[in-house]
Amino acid sequence: MKKAVFLIIGILFLTIGCTRDDICTPETSKTPLLIIKFFNSENPEAPKTVNEFTVFRPQDEFSLFAPVSTDSIAIPLETSLDFTEYFFVSNANDSIPLADFITFTYSREDEYINRACAFRTNFRDLDLSIDNPTPLSWIDEIIIQTDSVNARNQNEAHLSIFH
Repeated sequence: MKKAVFLIIGILFLTIGCTRDDICTPETSKTPLLIIKFFNSENPEAPKTVNEFTVFRPQDEFSLFAPVSTDSIAIPLETSLDFTEYFFVSNANDSIPLADFITFTYSREDEYINRACAFRTNFRDLDLSIDNPTPLSWIDEIIIQTDSVNARNQNEAHLSIFH
């Protein structure tokens, strides 16, 4: 009888002491997005809206979002490769849109969150290149504000684009 009481008390303490982590709440930060802010190249302190702006990957048939007028965006980086390629398009609805092809390169680090949320990918050593500017290019300059894109700085701009 004593053994049964001790067994029940032991099991009770084990179940009370365990915490469940099988719920991934919406507040839990996932893989961060690359945050880009747009500025006026003639007045670098002033944000500047990009008209009818959209982004698409060369291998995709559709853009990430419909053309919008905005002064900032958040876009995903590829989590299975060490680079992501995008066309940044301004005046997308015009007969001759303006476009720049940008390649982002980085190192990936997977970080374990918990059993329910699994892993998130953080990015470090962010770098970029703009391929062969043409007369249809609209970006004047890109400045990397931070070369790390992670869960701790996912509310700050990582890049500034001047146009």
